Amino acid sequence: MYVAGGSAREVVGEEIENDWRDDSYTVDPSTVTERAQVRDELEDALARLPFIYRVAVLLHDVDGWTVRKIADVQGITLSAAKQRLRRGRMALTSALAEGHERGKRLEGVPMRCWDARQHVSDYLDGTLDEATARLVEAHLNVCPTCPPLYAALVGAHEQMSGLRDADSVIPPDLEHRLRSLLG
Repeated sequence: MYVAGGSAREVVGEEIENDWRDDSYTVDPSTVTERAQVRDELEDALARLPFIYRVAVLLHDVDGWTVRKIADVQGITLSAAKQRLRRGRMALTSALAEGHERGKRLEGVPMRCWDARQHVSDYLDGTLDEATARLVEAHLNVCPTCPPLYAALVGAHEQMSGLRDADSVIPPDLEHRLRSLLG
């Protein structure tokens, strides 16, 4: 995704830091702590973090990696790794603080967003069992955040077929091997 003036990840990181720079920004620590103790809420908050920040938080705070090791493995500078960890922790705290409001918006949604999103590729391919497919459909009918993601996924998926070169020829033996591997 392109965002004028920087990548989407940079914009999100700057928004996180801008909230935290605002002297009037705060959260209720007891609410954040309570939500962090509920695995589903913690996982939901983690899932909403940008990937690079989530990785830094999980590697450091869950797996005990040093910031230096994170930097080395990711091939980034120590200061970049520290920034990712800082922004990840700030974003996680904010996401946990917003959990109550998010929960209100998602009341009546038949499955958690992360659960629906894990099934969306199989749903798109028509390979989900009927009960799970119905839950995903019900989720998409009432969720305030997932339908645009699904619509974007469908649009990108449809455009992928345009990449196929009708003039390309695959040798028959390779085609047979590929088809046998795929199913």
